Amino acid sequence: MFSEELLKEATPIWKRFLPHRFLQEIADNKIRKENFAKWLVNDYYFVKNALRFMALLMSKAPDDLLPFFSESIYYISKELEMFEKKAKELGIDVGSEEIDWRAKAYVNYLLNVASLGSFLEGFTAFYCEEKAYYEAWNWVKNNLKEESPYQEFIDHWSSKEFEKYVSNIERILNELAEKHGEFEKLKAKKVFLETSKFELLFWDIAYRGGEYV
Repeated sequence: MFSEELLKEATPIWKRFLPHRFLQEIADNKIRKENFAKWLVNDYYFVKNALRFMALLMSKAPDDLLPFFSESIYYISKELEMFEKKAKELGIDVGSEEIDWRAKAYVNYLLNVASLGSFLEGFTAFYCEEKAYYEAWNWVKNNLKEESPYQEFIDHWSSKEFEKYVSNIERILNELAEKHGEFEKLKAKKVFLETSKFELLFWDIAYRGGEYV
């Protein structure tokens, strides 16, 4: 299966964020508010732009996948509401905080892939980001010491509903890959590896400023 090939090749990268310090501290209920706030602001920015990424992908999608994309865009929109609610609880203005360069670079990369890459490349990037989040937050759920102040994030991304959603993305990806040759799949694999690196960098945002790492 194409998805299995992708995950196998990216294993060294994924091992570096499963678990990441951020995830470990969430599970241990030791995360500092300022670290969580930095992640929240940047992930809110990412999710907003994920809607643009999805819209670009949708413009290239086969007709039979249009309902899936409509549902996905709605699903992502609901995530924005979750971020906004928690930001309000914590007294964070998500619109006025400075966005880390790594979040901007990740968004620019995804928009570039969706615009200039093949549909397979774009969908591979989409699978990577959603799969990474399910695995990350499911790890937190399985290692949680006690109920978390950020329980809604854990519950959302480790839920059976989200697991089913990611499994559906994986199924679609594998079906798409079967229709492409080795050259196209090789390009998609490179996208998966790059997206995985951005996922790793993104967790670091909670602890570091804008320096190059």
